Amino acid sequence: MKEHEMDIYLDGVKTRVDLRKMDYTSLRNLSIKLQRILGDNSFIHEMILKSDLYYFRQEISAKTVGVLQKHGIMTVAELMTCSYEKLAEMDGLGSKSLSEIVGFIKELGK
Repeated sequence: MKEHEMDIYLDGVKTRVDLRKMDYTSLRNLSIKLQRILGDNSFIHEMILKSDLYYFRQEISAKTVGVLQKHGIMTVAELMTCSYEKLAEMDGLGSKSLSEIVGFIKELGK
């Protein structure tokens, strides 16, 4: 089993889950449930930060992800280090895209 995979047993049936292929909302929900059970979700938070923005197209539009990647922002961690001012200066990011990004970052902070 690879580091980004986990086995889940439901009613005696084993299912292997690839965390890299899960969307942000599913990862977030899993994180919340694990935090309640284990009291720590740092592993999942690390996985989210290392994840390519491509996997978050449900939370951030494909157009916005494309513009960010064009400007060299490939991962969630790289996005988190960008200031609002730097993002606002990027060609192709309008107020709607900036609003998406701000909402996404706020959601990660919860």
